[in-house]
Amino acid sequence: MIFKILSLVILFSLYLYGSEELFELKAINYSMENDTLMNTDFDYTHGVKISLLYYRGDTSNSIFNIPFTSHKDTNNFISFAYANHMYTPYDLCQTQLIKDDRPYAGYSYLEFALHQSSKTNLDSLTLEIGNIGPQSKINKLQDKIHKALNAKDANGWDNQLKNEIIIQLNYMHKWRLQYENFYGYNSILTPYAGFDLGNRSIRASGGGLYRIGHNIPSDFGYNTIKEGSFSSMPTNSKTVINDSSNYSAYLNFALGSSFVVRDIFLDGNSFKNSHSVDKKPLIGFVSTGVTLRYKSFALDLFHTYYTKDFKDRGKYKKYKGFSSFTLTYYFE
Repeated sequence: MIFKILSLVILFSLYLYGSEELFELKAINYSMENDTLMNTDFDYTHGVKISLLYYRGDTSNSIFNIPFTSHKDTNNFISFAYANHMYTPYDLCQTQLIKDDRPYAGYSYLEFALHQSSKTNLDSLTLEIGNIGPQSKINKLQDKIHKALNAKDANGWDNQLKNEIIIQLNYMHKWRLQYENFYGYNSILTPYAGFDLGNRSIRASGGGLYRIGHNIPSDFGYNTIKEGSFSSMPTNSKTVINDSSNYSAYLNFALGSSFVVRDIFLDGNSFKNSHSVDKKPLIGFVSTGVTLRYKSFALDLFHTYYTKDFKDRGKYKKYKGFSSFTLTYYFE
């Protein structure tokens, strides 16, 4: 099923690539998040995302403009992605339902996003369409990963959330604040605010990313798979490759929080009875990382730590986390 979805995305992307008067391919990236380097194997334990970004020169078609925003004097992009998430409880050996721990859950989906950017602002509107439950085939993916890593099997996937089609709409606004050189280094702060609305989650989020280093590109910086949208969105189509004769190297520091009304991975299925836990309405995270970039290639390496998102009766440590990398290729 996953390969069929990927094939459709690739074929559609090739079609768009051949229609350069409408869409121009600008970037492709691959992201993976996993908690192996954190010496854990539970909670949000794995995620993968493959994304393609297109520049949309013609803004006359209003269906591709983000509602309630001005698309004048902006650079307009559209992105397509396939992604999946994996969630497991602490005890992977247990075959029975663990009532006081989070449900097993797999989520695979397609993501379509509209982006309107300028030198100082970015609006992104994202639509997710996917499924949660056995049809996502995430349990089979974990089996393959564990065999490759020579890790223990997860025995409780029979207790995972039930099948449910997901329709999710997410919006995010970012501000780009560039400061004067700090001892010869670039320095950029990128605050953000947004919301999620759908049967996957209902939440409001806010936070920021601070970058300092050499030759920081004209973009809005890295974001995790769970944050959605396209990572490192450019300010405009002509700065997708920033000073390609030189390299970029810089440090990243991010933090954020969310007020959560609903989270299907903790609250359980929307329309069927399923396992659930008592979620915490306010959660936060902090990330540190480094970005290396040379000509058309970029590599983001991050560690992300986040607070407890449900009442676990002291089973977990105070903070949890995962490591991630994103490899991006930019087209001129």
